[in-house]
Amino acid sequence: MPDRGTETPAQTRAPGPQLRQRCTALTTAAWARLRPTGNRVTGYIAVGAVGALIGTSVAVGTGASGTRPRLADIGAWLASSEKGEVTHAHGLTGAVDGKVVLPAGMAGHPVSVAQHGRSALVLDQQTGRVVRIDASQLTAGQSADYGAAGLQLVSGGAYAYVVDPVRGTVRRIDPALTTAEGPATELGGKPGAAVVDQEGTLWVPLPDQGTVVPFLKGRKSTAVKVADAGHDLVLTLADGRPVVTDRTAAVMKALTATGVRGTLELGGANTGANASAADASDTLVPTTTDGSVVPVLAGGSGDLVLLDVHSRHTVRARVPVQGQGRGLGLGAPQLLGKRVYIPDESTGRLLVYDTSLSAPAEPVRITEGAGDLELAVRDGLLWVNAPDSAHAAVIDADGEVRRIGKYGTDVPSARQPGKRWIEGRVPTGIPVAGVPPRTVAPGPDGPAGGAPVPGADPQAPGREPTETVPAPPPGQEPGAPGAPQAESRMGAIRITFAEALGATPRRYVLKGRASDQTVTPDGIGPDGPFAFEVRGGSCEEQYSFTVVAEYAGGKPSKESAPSALARPCVAPGAPREFTATPAEGGHGGTVTWRPPDGADGSMTYTVTGPSGTAQTTEATYTYEHLKNGYLNPVSVTASNAAGSGPAAFDTLDLIPPAQQMHIINNSNPGTIGIRDRPSHLEGERVGQIPGKSNPEVTVHCKKKGASVPFGGEVTDVWSYLTYDGTTGHVSDHFVNSRSNPKVWDCT
Repeated sequence: MPDRGTETPAQTRAPGPQLRQRCTALTTAAWARLRPTGNRVTGYIAVGAVGALIGTSVAVGTGASGTRPRLADIGAWLASSEKGEVTHAHGLTGAVDGKVVLPAGMAGHPVSVAQHGRSALVLDQQTGRVVRIDASQLTAGQSADYGAAGLQLVSGGAYAYVVDPVRGTVRRIDPALTTAEGPATELGGKPGAAVVDQEGTLWVPLPDQGTVVPFLKGRKSTAVKVADAGHDLVLTLADGRPVVTDRTAAVMKALTATGVRGTLELGGANTGANASAADASDTLVPTTTDGSVVPVLAGGSGDLVLLDVHSRHTVRARVPVQGQGRGLGLGAPQLLGKRVYIPDESTGRLLVYDTSLSAPAEPVRITEGAGDLELAVRDGLLWVNAPDSAHAAVIDADGEVRRIGKYGTDVPSARQPGKRWIEGRVPTGIPVAGVPPRTVAPGPDGPAGGAPVPGADPQAPGREPTETVPAPPPGQEPGAPGAPQAESRMGAIRITFAEALGATPRRYVLKGRASDQTVTPDGIGPDGPFAFEVRGGSCEEQYSFTVVAEYAGGKPSKESAPSALARPCVAPGAPREFTATPAEGGHGGTVTWRPPDGADGSMTYTVTGPSGTAQTTEATYTYEHLKNGYLNPVSVTASNAAGSGPAAFDTLDLIPPAQQMHIINNSNPGTIGIRDRPSHLEGERVGQIPGKSNPEVTVHCKKKGASVPFGGEVTDVWSYLTYDGTTGHVSDHFVNSRSNPKVWDCT
C-alpha cells in the first residue's frame, strides 16, 4: 500500500475552480443551518465542521484515492449488503468520506450496523458474526462469531449486547474487541426487538409475559410489568428514554427501571377489545426518535398520531397511504422537524406528511423500484439507506435532500491495490416520474450560483431542486379542503387544514361540532389562517370534524374528508402537593393531594403503597392496620380517558417518634433494671436507673411483654427507652407511656 503520508506534486497544487465551487457550496450549506432560531451554537459547530472539511479538501484535493481524511463528526455508517461494505457519509453534504470492506464471506448477506461515535459494529444477520469498524484505519478490525442467524445487535453508552430471540438470551459483548464479556443471560421468554438507551441500559420486551426487562450496567434487573401476557409490544427510545407501545391495547407507556411513569392512549378505531391481531401488527412505530415526540402510523387506515411523551400532547391526522399495509411495504414513520417520513418499500419512496401545512408533501424517491429502506434520525438529520442498492440520502430539518452515492470508487478506504469494485457512474438521484420539470432559483451570483448545468443530473449530491408548480388556470372548478389535522389540547381541539385547490372559496366553515362545543372563529377567509379551535365536549368522547369550502356565485360547497378522532383533553400531569401523614399512634395514615394542573375530564387516581395498588376518584386515601417501624413509599398517578401522567411520591413514615419523659414511682432505694427484652424473668440486665430518682429518659416506643405486678396493679406493657447511653426495656410501671398518645407501639 502506498505511503499515505506522502503527497504527490498533483496533490499540492493550488485549488482549482471545482474545489472553490465545492468550498462555496459547503459554506452555503452550513450557513443555511444557522437560521434565526436562537440556537447559534449548532450553526457555529456546523460551520466549523464544514471549515474542517474544506481544509481537508484543500489538503487532499478532490478525493484522491491515496488519502484518508478524518471522518466527519456529523455522519453515519451505511451498509451495502450486496457488496459487503459499509460507507461513511457526511451529514452536511452527503459526501462519502470513508468506506470499509467487510471480511470475506459477508458480501451478499444482510447486515445491521450499530454506530459507536465514528466507529461502528456490524452484525452479519445470516451467520451471527460481529465485526468492529476501525474508523481511524478504515478497516474491519476485530470480530467474533456468535454462530446463529437472526440475532439482534444493540449498543449505547459504553455497552453492547447480542440478543438471541430463538434461545431467549442476552449476551453482553466488549464493543472494542467484539468478544463476549460473560455467559449468556436467560430471559425466561422470547424477546422482541431490544433497544439501548443513552446510559447504556438495555431494554428487552417479552411479549409473551407482558413485561420489559432492563439490564442496568450490563446486569439483568427486575422485569417491569407493562401489559397483559401475549400483548404485542414494541420499544422506542424517545429523546433517549424508553417507551413501550402496546399495540394490542393501543397505548404507549413511558418506562423507568422501577416501573411505568405514564400512559398515553393511541385512540382511533383499532383500540382495546375492537383491535384484532392484524390491527395490532399494522401499527407502525419507530425504534428511536430524536426528540420526545413519537410518530405512530396505522398502516391500513393511514391514521397518524404524534405523541409527545413529555408534554402528553397529541396530534392526529390521516395520511393517504393508498391502501398500503405493513405487508405491502410501509415501514415505521420518522419525524424530523415538521415533517413525517414514511418509507414505502413497494415503490422505493418516502411518503411525506407536513404537519405545518396539515397536508401531504411531495414524496422523496430513494430507489428506482421496490426494496428495503432503513431510516434513522440522528444529530438532527434523517438518514435513509437502501442496503441492497447504491442509493442513500440524508435529509435536514428543512426538508432538503442530499443524495449519497455509496458505490463511488474514488473514496478513502483501506483496500489493497487491485481490489476495488469496478463500477461505472452510479446516479445519485432518481427522477420522479410524472413530476413537472424542475427549476432552480438563481444563486446570489446569477446562474453560476445555482442554475442547472445542461446535461447534468438535476438531483446530484448537494443539489436538491425546488418545484415550480404552475398556477391553476382561471375558472377552475371548486375543490375540497385537505383532510383536517386534529391536535388535542387541555379542554380543546385545534383543527388545521390545507386550503382547497382550484377555485377560490368565499370562506371555510367547520362541520361536526357537538351541542356542548363552541368553534372559533365562525368562518375563515380564503387567505387563512387555516385553523379552528373547538372548545368544550367530553374528555371521555372522541370527535371528528370536516372542513367545508363555501363558494360564491352559486357554486356548490365542497367538504373535506373527516379528521382523525381526537379528544378535547390530554393525559394529566402529576398530582400536586402530595402528602403522606401518619395517624396518631401510627399503624396507618392518610395521603392527600390536589389534582394536576389543567386537569381535564373526570380523574381516576391510582395509589400504590404498602397495601398494594388501589384506585379512587377522591383526592385522598387512608391506610389502616399497618405495622409500625417501617418507612413506606407511596405514590399516586392521575389518569383520564387520554392516559395517565407521571407519579407523585412521598413516604408514609411509621417509625415511632421518640418522646422525652421522666421516670416515676421510683421512691425506693433499689435500682430499676433496664433489660435486653421485655421481661423480668428472661434475658439480662443491660443497665439500671438509680433508686429515689426521676431522671429524664428518651422513650422510643412501647410493646407487650411479661406481666409485672406493682402497687396493686399489673401491666404487660414495657417502655423501650434510652437512659445514660443504655437502651433497653423498662416496665411501664416506671414510665406510664400507656397514657401518652405520642408514644407509639414499637411494631
